[in-house]
Amino acid sequence: MSNFSDLLIEAGEEISIPCHSYRQKGIDVRETKVDKVLSRQCGKKEGLYLTLTPNSHTTPTTLGDVLQNSIKKLIRECGVTEGKILVVGLGNENVVVDALGNEVVKRIRTGGKAFSLSAIAPKVADITGIKSFDIVKAIVDHHNPSLVIAIDTLATSLLHRLGNCYQLTTAGICPGGGVDNPQPCLNRSTLSVPVVAIGVPLIISVGSIMGNNSGEYARYMLTPRDVDTLVRNSADVIASAINDVSL
Repeated sequence: MSNFSDLLIEAGEEISIPCHSYRQKGIDVRETKVDKVLSRQCGKKEGLYLTLTPNSHTTPTTLGDVLQNSIKKLIRECGVTEGKILVVGLGNENVVVDALGNEVVKRIRTGGKAFSLSAIAPKVADITGIKSFDIVKAIVDHHNPSLVIAIDTLATSLLHRLGNCYQLTTAGICPGGGVDNPQPCLNRSTLSVPVVAIGVPLIISVGSIMGNNSGEYARYMLTPRDVDTLVRNSADVIASAINDVSL
């Protein structure tokens, strides 16, 4: 079974929490800082959240540049200036829509100057019999990175977000939260190191589209017709941005 993560800051749109919106190289950027009060209101973890929405004219190079700047911003927010970064690709490589994390890991260039990159793709528990968190935690304890970057496919309840944005946060990520199969979260509290999460919403429930997510429709999930291309292109951009951060 695939463990899609929940869209990171979607709930913030529903309760209209304060945000700062701006445009960078033609890409719309929405920046939200969730403090303790807002965390209680929207049910999201404390942290800085960024949503990048490219347009139809945005080139992969431009998107990669803006994504790289956003990753650097979140790394600074975490107070990390040097050391090792462990890139974690979550999900199931045997399911196209859930293979984003794995595809990113395949494209990571290990080593580096500003930061030294290493990468793992722990797979889902249905394949290994071991929870992804347990694998990541063991490696973090042994490898002692300064930062973890976790990548996963996201679930959304907003159709206009499907395959149409990149989300990043310093709050970490909870695999499986998007399909009511929550797993232990990867965050600073559980791993004892800062975690930057990156995701792309590629799946939505039929119930969300029909406006009835508590009924039978909620059992069925949809992905874009060109999801294989979206996964491949998104993986290219994310991996390129992370690789450039290490230079």
